[in-house]
Amino acid sequence: MSSIKYLKNMTNKEREEFIDSFDLVFCDCDGVVWYPLRDFIPGSANALAHLAQLGKEVTFVTNNSISSLKEHIEKFEQQGHLKIDEHQVVHPAQTICDHLSSINFEGLIYCLATPPFKEVLVNAGFRLTEESGPGIITSLKDLHEAIFSGESVDAVIIDVDFNLSAAKLMRAHVQLQNPQCLFLAGAADALIPFGKGEIIGPGAFIDVVTQAVGRRPITLGKPGEDLRKLLLERHRAIPPSRVLFVGDSLASDIGFARASGYQTLLVLTGGTKLEDVQRLPKDHAHMPDYLADCLGQLAPHNPDSSNPDSAHSV
Repeated sequence: MSSIKYLKNMTNKEREEFIDSFDLVFCDCDGVVWYPLRDFIPGSANALAHLAQLGKEVTFVTNNSISSLKEHIEKFEQQGHLKIDEHQVVHPAQTICDHLSSINFEGLIYCLATPPFKEVLVNAGFRLTEESGPGIITSLKDLHEAIFSGESVDAVIIDVDFNLSAAKLMRAHVQLQNPQCLFLAGAADALIPFGKGEIIGPGAFIDVVTQAVGRRPITLGKPGEDLRKLLLERHRAIPPSRVLFVGDSLASDIGFARASGYQTLLVLTGGTKLEDVQRLPKDHAHMPDYLADCLGQLAPHNPDSSNPDSAHSV
C-alpha cells in the first residue's frame, strides 16, 4: 500500500500537481457523494462545486437503479444545491435504452429490474412483458406455468430486482436459449453495501444465467466491459491518463477504472474500509492510485476525515 498517495498527507505542491493531472472526473454516487439511501456526505457538495469552479468536467457513473435519473438530478439540486444535467449522469437503465435505440430494437423485453428501471424503458417506448404464472410456486404445475406460459421475448435484461426468484431466472434462461434473443445486463456488482455490511449484488445472479446459457450479456453497468468501452468512446478526445475515477468499491470502481488506464481515487465513506486496501497485494488490479477519507478532501478547507462506518447506517 506504500505506493498509494493519501490526499490528507499531500503537500500543497503535491495537491496542485494532482489536481492539474486530470481534466475529466468520473464519480460514483452512493458511498461517495451521498450515503446509500441517505443524505449527502459532508464536504462532497463543496468538492464537486470546487471541481466545477476549476473547469473540470464531472460525470457521475452510478449503478443505482433504485432511483431514477430524474431522482438523482433532484437529489443533487435539493441536497447539494448543484445543477447537474442529464448528460452528466451515466445510469444503467439509460445506457441500456441508448443501446437498444442505437440498434433500432423494437421487440418485446423480459426485464428483471426495479420499477424505476422499467419505467425508463417504458417511457423510451420499449415494450415489456408481464410476469406469467402464479406469484408463489407451490407445485411443478405452477413452476411450468411461470416459466413457459408467458410470451416469447426478443431481449432479456437483468439488473437489481428485489423480487427476484428462481422461477424468474429459469424463465430468463429459457428465453435466452433462443440465440436471437438479446442478453443485456445493467449493474453487475457481485456485492452491494446495505445496512452495516454487504449483500449479494446482481452480478451473482447474472453469472448464474450466463453459466446456464453459455454466453455473456452486453453489460452496460459497472463493472461491465461494455460500459467501460462506452465511456472510452464517449470521451475519446480526453486521454485516459487525464481522467480521474472516484469510487468507494475496489472491484466495481477501482478495478473497472484501472482497466481503462484512468487515475483512481478511493474514498472510505462507502463499501471499502482501510483494512480492505491494506490486505491487497502490491500491484493488485484493484489497488487505487489515491486514497481519501471522503470526497470533501478534494476541496481546500474541508475536514480531513469523515466517518466511513456511518456510510453503512441505513
